[in-house]
Amino acid sequence: MGRKERIARAATQTASQARETAARERGRSKRTTSASGASAHRHCSVCWAPIPLKAEPPVCNDAECESTYEKRESSRKRLTLMLYLFPAIAILLAIMTAI
Repeated sequence: MGRKERIARAATQTASQARETAARERGRSKRTTSASGASAHRHCSVCWAPIPLKAEPPVCNDAECESTYEKRESSRKRLTLMLYLFPAIAILLAIMTAI
């Protein structure tokens, strides 16, 4: 058996295995929230307690979680500002020294 035939046989075998797996997956019942008994929810970004989907900001009613979330948000905004501002200043200084 030549190389071409071995490759063709392996490709055919792989394709048939993929078809079988796909057919098995289609036959399985998908896990749903109704089957698991959990209602649709998200989690607090600080303590990971379940909270409603529409909770905005994504924190529970605990004051400590709210203050931690606010600190994280302000830190994230400050970092984003620095990531754009410092390279802009460096480029401006490089252009000014080149002139």
